[in-house]
Amino acid sequence: MKSTEKLFSLSNVDAILLVSDKNRMYFTGFASTFGYLLLFPQDQNYFITDPRYYEMAQSLECREMHVLQIENGVSALGMVTKILNDHKVKTLGYEDTELTVAEFGGIKEGLSSFELVPVGKNINTVRSYKTEEEISYIKRAQEITDLSFKQICKVIKAGMTERQVAIELEYLMAKNGAEGLAFDTIVASGVNTSKPHAHPTDKVIQVGDAVTMDFGARYHGYCADMTRTVFVGEPSEEMRKIYNIVLLAQKTGISGAYNGIAGSELDALCREVIKSNGYGTCFTHSTGHSLGIDIHETPSASSRSTDKLTAGQLITVEPGIYVPGLGGVRIEDLLLFTQDGVIDLTKSDKNIIIL
Repeated sequence: MKSTEKLFSLSNVDAILLVSDKNRMYFTGFASTFGYLLLFPQDQNYFITDPRYYEMAQSLECREMHVLQIENGVSALGMVTKILNDHKVKTLGYEDTELTVAEFGGIKEGLSSFELVPVGKNINTVRSYKTEEEISYIKRAQEITDLSFKQICKVIKAGMTERQVAIELEYLMAKNGAEGLAFDTIVASGVNTSKPHAHPTDKVIQVGDAVTMDFGARYHGYCADMTRTVFVGEPSEEMRKIYNIVLLAQKTGISGAYNGIAGSELDALCREVIKSNGYGTCFTHSTGHSLGIDIHETPSASSRSTDKLTAGQLITVEPGIYVPGLGGVRIEDLLLFTQDGVIDLTKSDKNIIIL
């Protein structure tokens, strides 16, 4: 059970109700598609679920966590209300960043006797600092991802489709120990590489094509994320030039990263290299994001980011150049900020690879 002390110090509420799958898992380590988690400042917490998960959830039973099964004829919010009243709760924090309008409407109606206080931003702040256990899971997910890239480079060839490459890549991640995908795998080739988040298609890879792969394994619920662009046969002169500019931009960002750097500063390091080489309008997204249980988490590295990147946090560095009708290149590594410096968790080669 993770400490909730920081969350309550930021939130100034009597209790916090969590209903989203991701936040329930973060605070309990238990994955389920349904449940209500009530957090209290003194670790007298309650997990309410239904018969599908009750037996498994009892593994959480301890001094700090009470596991309850929904009773016949009693709604989950009815049980929540009783617990809150027993604890004399007046102010209740809720996940404004996660709830749908319908979900919030149900909570607002069912818990109308309590003052509801949005604490989603505070939850995201707490989640942005990873524990040693979380970092170990992310490192393992990245190791699986790196190994799978090395192996897929031996498979890709002209005549395969983008979809076939994606299937092979996902199979390799599963074979290497992934418990799932961090996100939908992106594989684009040739002119399709100008689309940053292209979906794999039945397009056949041709000699000379760039192939961009953005992918990641999931391990113990935690994500990895990396992008590599390789070439099947000799690239055109312009695509080789674009690759070298993106590589320089990414290396500049990584070498310039330090504990306490602003997300906007990291973005500027990469963006300036691309701009000074004449492709400024072709870098169409931000430089990076954090990850964990979600593939996109706080903090971020964009031109508008006010986040400071400090020890215990992660950020991707993934500049790209995209030229419609020609193609594009993106290279992405995952950085971990520590008290002693910045560690690149991504080990795959990023010098130009021609298959």
